Amino acid sequence: MDDLLASFGSVEVTPHPNTPHAEHPRFALYKAKVSGSCQEERRKRVLEARKEARYDLLSHLRSIEETDVSQGESSDDMEYDQVQECYRRPKKYKDFLMLSEWLVDVPNNFATYLTVPCPVGKRSLVVSARGRTRSYTKSGYQVNQFPSLLPGGSRRNNNMGYALLDCIWSEINKTFYVIDVMCWLNQPVIECDTFFRFEWLKSRLEEEAVGIGEISKYNPMRFERLPYYESSPESLSKLFGEGGQLPFPVELDGILFYNRDTHYTHGPTPLVGWLKAYMLPEILGVPVAEKYEKERPAKYISLPKHIEYAKELKKDRKEKMDVTPGKDKRLKSTPTSENVEEEMESVTS
Repeated sequence: MDDLLASFGSVEVTPHPNTPHAEHPRFALYKAKVSGSCQEERRKRVLEARKEARYDLLSHLRSIEETDVSQGESSDDMEYDQVQECYRRPKKYKDFLMLSEWLVDVPNNFATYLTVPCPVGKRSLVVSARGRTRSYTKSGYQVNQFPSLLPGGSRRNNNMGYALLDCIWSEINKTFYVIDVMCWLNQPVIECDTFFRFEWLKSRLEEEAVGIGEISKYNPMRFERLPYYESSPESLSKLFGEGGQLPFPVELDGILFYNRDTHYTHGPTPLVGWLKAYMLPEILGVPVAEKYEKERPAKYISLPKHIEYAKELKKDRKEKMDVTPGKDKRLKSTPTSENVEEEMESVTS
């Protein structure tokens, strides 16, 4: 019986542990009785490695003003190699965003974490510099270019340096919901803790980015900051329970939980957790509104549902891989096919 269940256990789309692109490990009970993720231990390793990771961040940020950025080896490569398992150096804009994992092991200091509800949309890196604003996918593909009232984002303010923002693009209301900030007016804050970055972002958008939340000639896309909340049971119940009011008009995709003291870490990290709203009762013991309970997929009901889901997923993958040589060649040569489609999926990452 164990062998039969194990044959349906491989449902991840990436080898990264606890990736949000696969189902939550807590619900995949047929895979293993004990989770091998050791998420709490990896959190400790990442925090220590992040303190030791030394490379020229300022030089990397300045490279956004250049048309071609060389990817030569730096003098700190040897030191970086020792911590690359825990911390990833970005190449240009590829893997630049700080991505989440499923919140599997709830940390002891979870009450100090910062909660950020996220709307349905596409995760985007927004870079404003030299009179124009660009948006990139998680893989570093540029998908849009437009003017904005961000620093250096249009010809009107191209002498104001540059800015880098971690956002969610909502196609429904043409709005970039800003999660985090990496740089503002040439001032990098990657080395600052999460609480400082969130407060810095709040003050910059309110004091210096006047009109950023309205559509105009120099700002055709709205920018709105996603507020953060405490991660106490009382705060979560008030926000996601009956009568709770979300800070945005579009549907809720999920919830990010940020370690309060971590720096901005490029790539997937256990220091940022991700849950769907209907998972809160199971993982955190927090009751949620009935509308979120109804979103729970049928595959989470029982073991047979899990197995049926794995069969269907395996069948779909086989059908996608069974393409003609001509089509396969075209897909490999087209930059907007497989990789871009993967990056334009949900924000759960």
